[in-house]
Amino acid sequence: MPIQDKAPVWARPDAFPEKPSVNSNSDEGAFFVYGFIDTKGAEHGFDTVEALKSAIVKSRVGVDLAWSPESDRLLAPEEIPELQSKLWERRKSWAKNDLEDGKKLSLLFLVVLIYYIYSAYSKTGDVMNALRLPTVGIAAILLLIFGLVPLYEGWKTLKKGAPKSSDDWLLEAEESRFDAWLYRQRTPVTLALLAVMVIVGLTQLFIEDLNMDWSRKSVWLAGLTKTLATEWWRFITAPFLHGNLLHWLMNAAALKYLARRVECLARWPHVIIVLAGSAMVGGIATFNFTDQPSVGASGGIMGLLGFLLVFEMLHTKLVPKPTRKRLLAGVVMTALMGAMGFQFIDNAAHIGGLMAGMAYAIIVFPPSKSPNRPRIMRQDRLIASVGSLIILVGMVWTILKLRGH
Repeated sequence: MPIQDKAPVWARPDAFPEKPSVNSNSDEGAFFVYGFIDTKGAEHGFDTVEALKSAIVKSRVGVDLAWSPESDRLLAPEEIPELQSKLWERRKSWAKNDLEDGKKLSLLFLVVLIYYIYSAYSKTGDVMNALRLPTVGIAAILLLIFGLVPLYEGWKTLKKGAPKSSDDWLLEAEESRFDAWLYRQRTPVTLALLAVMVIVGLTQLFIEDLNMDWSRKSVWLAGLTKTLATEWWRFITAPFLHGNLLHWLMNAAALKYLARRVECLARWPHVIIVLAGSAMVGGIATFNFTDQPSVGASGGIMGLLGFLLVFEMLHTKLVPKPTRKRLLAGVVMTALMGAMGFQFIDNAAHIGGLMAGMAYAIIVFPPSKSPNRPRIMRQDRLIASVGSLIILVGMVWTILKLRGH
C-alpha cells in the first residue's frame, strides 16, 4: 500500500493544488512568497509574513487556504505556525461579535415570542392554545436560530480559549483541511438534485402566482394529503414540494451540505439511494402518525444526516472528530426546531427519514479502520440508476400535477 493511502484523502500532501504564482509589484517580478485564498476564492499575495498576518486579521471574509515558503502546495492556515496567534485573534473577535449579536437578537425575538403568546392568551384564556399557534412556533425558531445559537457559539469559543499546544493546533488544522477539501470536490449528483429542487420550486412559485406561501394550491394538488390515501402517487410527488420559500431555502441549504458530504465520502450512488429511500420512509411515517398534509424533502435530507452519523462512526479515520460532532449538533438543532414548531413541522417524517438513513448505513457498511473511502460497487450503480429514474419521473409527475390544475 502506498504511504499516502495510510492517510485520508483530505490529509494527503496532494490534497490541495500547488500554491499560486502571483507576481508582486517589485521590479524583479518575483513571486509573492506568502498569501491566502479567501472563502470567495480570491487570492491575496504578500512579500512578508507580517503583511500576511495583518491582512488575515483585517479580512472580512473567511480564510480558506494559505501558502508560505515552507511548502509548494496550499495549506490550511492553521498549519502555518506564524499565523496561529493571528488566527485565534481573528476567531476571538468574531466570537465576541456573535456573542453581542446573539444577545441583541435573543432579546428581540424573545419580546416577539412573549407578545404572540400574550396576545393569543388574551383572546382565548388558554395557554396551551396560545402555544399551538404557528406564529408562536415561528418566533421561537427565529429566537433559536438567530439569537440563542450565535450566543452559544460565541460563548463556547471564548470559554474554550485558544488552542494550547501543537496537538490542539493539529486538530484545528485537520478540521480546516477537511472543510477546504470538501468544498473543492466536484459533486455533480448533488448539483443535479439541487437543480431538481430549483425546477420544482420555480413551478410552485408560478402556480402560487408568485406568492411566497406555496401551500394555497400546491399542497392540495400534489402534496401528501392524508384524506386522499387512495392516490398513492402523492407519496412520490410530496417530497418534491415545499410549503413556502423559507422551507425551500432551509432544505436546499441542508441538501447542498449533506448530499455533498455523502457524495464525497461514501460516493454518489448512496446519495440517491439514501435520499429516495428515506423520503419514502418519511412519507409512510407521516401518513401513519400525523393528520396534517405533508410536503418537503425533509425526510430524505434527515436520511442523509442519519446515514452520515452512522457511516462516519463506522469509519472513524475518514473524518476528523470535531467535524463529526457537527452532525450531532445538527440532530439536536432539528429536534429543538421540531419541538418549537410542532404545529407545522412534520416530526414524524423527520424521525422516519433519520432512522431509515441510519439503518441503511448499518446494513450496507461494516465497521472499518481504513482511512480510504469505500469503492463503488456494481450493485450500487444499478440501484442508484433506478433511484435516479424514479427521481426524474417523480419530478416530471409533480410538475404535471401542478400544471394540470
